[in-house]
Amino acid sequence: YATLDEHPRVVTLVGTGLFDFGDVDGVGATVRLQHPLGVAWLDGALYVADSYNHKIKRLDPDSRRVTTLAGSGEHGLLDGAGAIARFWEPGGIAAGGGWLYVADTNHHAIRRVSPTDGAVTTIRLRL
Repeated sequence: YATLDEHPRVVTLVGTGLFDFGDVDGVGATVRLQHPLGVAWLDGALYVADSYNHKIKRLDPDSRRVTTLAGSGEHGLLDGAGAIARFWEPGGIAAGGGWLYVADTNHHAIRRVSPTDGAVTTIRLRL
C-alpha cells in the first residue's frame, strides 16, 4: 500500500516479491499469492482475487494475516460455501451492499460472495 502522510512510501503487506508465488495463507512475508488481480475494501478488510489459485483471499491489514475466504483451488464453476466453491481465474472484485462481487473470468460470470462465510452464488442475468 502507499502511505499518504508527510513521508510517502510504498509498503509491502504480504509476500516477498514478483517471483515468489504459490498458494500459502499466513502472515506477512510467508504469504504466497499467484497473479492477484483485483482488490476490494470492505468493513476493514482487503479482499484479493487470487487469480491463478482460483481463490478469493481476505487480508487483515493490521495483522497482515491472509486467509482463504472462498475457492477450492481447483478451477470450475461451483457455488457453495468456502472451500466447496470453485472459480476459474477470478479477476475483478468489487464490494457493495455488504457483499463481494467477483468477475469469474473464464466462466464469463459474476459471482456474489459473502464476506462472513465465503458462500458463493452465481448471479443469473436476464437479458
